[in-house]
Amino acid sequence: MWKIVYNCIIYLLFPFFALLGLTKKKVRTNFAERLYIRNSPAVDKAVWVHGASIGESVIAENLVRYMRSKTDFKKYIITTNTYYAADMLRKRADADIQVFSLPFDLPVSINRFMKQSTFQALILVETELWPNLLWAARKRNIPVIIVNGRLSDATIGHYRRFSFFLKDVLCSISLVLAQSAEHARRFASVGMDPSRVVETGNLKYYRFMERSRPSTKEKLITFGSIKERELPIVLPLVELLRKSHPQYSVYVVPRELTLTETIFEQLSKKMTVTRYSLSKDKVKSDEGAVVVVDTVGDLMSIYGRSELAFVGGSLAPYGGQNILEPLFFGTPVLFGPHIENFRDIGDAILDAGAGIMVQNGEELGQKIAVLLDDDALRERMGNGGLRMIEDQESVMARTASLITEVVWNHSRGS
Repeated sequence: MWKIVYNCIIYLLFPFFALLGLTKKKVRTNFAERLYIRNSPAVDKAVWVHGASIGESVIAENLVRYMRSKTDFKKYIITTNTYYAADMLRKRADADIQVFSLPFDLPVSINRFMKQSTFQALILVETELWPNLLWAARKRNIPVIIVNGRLSDATIGHYRRFSFFLKDVLCSISLVLAQSAEHARRFASVGMDPSRVVETGNLKYYRFMERSRPSTKEKLITFGSIKERELPIVLPLVELLRKSHPQYSVYVVPRELTLTETIFEQLSKKMTVTRYSLSKDKVKSDEGAVVVVDTVGDLMSIYGRSELAFVGGSLAPYGGQNILEPLFFGTPVLFGPHIENFRDIGDAILDAGAGIMVQNGEELGQKIAVLLDDDALRERMGNGGLRMIEDQESVMARTASLITEVVWNHSRGS
């Protein structure tokens, strides 16, 4: 019954979504691909990993790389919701890993996508509960595993209100690997069988990469993943840093590329500004340069070169962005109080002495000045971050082990 009700609602609402979505570039760019799958994957016994946007797609990419090197699963496809994430993965993934946009949750689109392939597992990063996708997997006897599972403060209330419906959807899921005990409890509270929920930790601590501090850092300060309502706070700070620490370069990295022109125009009124796409091939930053990063997929390498970094989405009520990323390179991190989506991570960073939480722009400027003038403090914070990342290696190992166990048990029982 619920399948009929859900699909009636979806087909009724889809024209309105299409009209609204086609006005937005991030939806419009791959709309046709998601609606009508022209080139569906044709692969036998693949592991299908889905990450919704940039952050989840990075986790998907690292999970695939780890599992290819540590398990017997060698065939993979990765799907994502956004064109930006798909484009990033296609540039970075190995040639034999196929990357697609996830079809809309319409039976005709889902079935067209899956018709030419067989899958050993469907792995969903964080929380992507698309009913028709999950029902289609159950019909084809494909085990579904949620990794890095989370239900945010903003969404848990909505999920609980619809738990009567979600129970029918969640029974298609073989296992949830939750970020924390709290997230595990939340999955159980919305109808997931508690025996199928395991706390494993946060995969955002992991990167399939060299995890060491560069031998030398550049005189570089990075403001990463900046959101629109943070511009009135961050951009004046850039101007102040140019005056107080002219030997330092400052990079401003917007979370959405659509903000690039706004940032460039506002900063250009006060100082000389460079676009990263025109200077990224240089080995080191020009001393005292102000750079607006107008490319996708370069933020991690920029964090690696930086002496310190501020991670945005946190000085205005956005819920935060990935405050872990600078720590992979021993780069001290600063962030604001609005980290609802990363609360556990934020607490761990503060406990490890690897980062500083600031309450406003004024305090951010003060803490940046303190860090720039104290080499020993930056060193201690950087070492704390590296130790924290190293301690989380076991999270990826346990995740891969549990995925392997589910697939193996499922194949024996089918």
